Amino acid sequence: MFSIDLTLNVFVLLAAFGAAALFGYSLRTRQLRKKQFKIVELRKEMVDNHAHILELQKEYVELESKLSYSKSTIIGGSRVFEIHKEEVLDSAI
Repeated sequence: MFSIDLTLNVFVLLAAFGAAALFGYSLRTRQLRKKQFKIVELRKEMVDNHAHILELQKEYVELESKLSYSKSTIIGGSRVFEIHKEEVLDSAI
């Protein structure tokens, strides 16, 4: 039968394994670096969005307080109560 004579140098084999390991390690490190960069970018975007939401809530509360203040200054509380009291008494008669 045919016989194939194959000789391998142990040092070349170890060097090939080492090169493959370094190549795989560098690829994985690059992937992890990209993912970490994306995570940092998304966190920054979330913090910016939360800051914007808080700013809008602050503006909303300020507008709401101005609106409630303007309502109370336009309509006197005791006068409105007296009007309602008279209407209730008139409707009961």
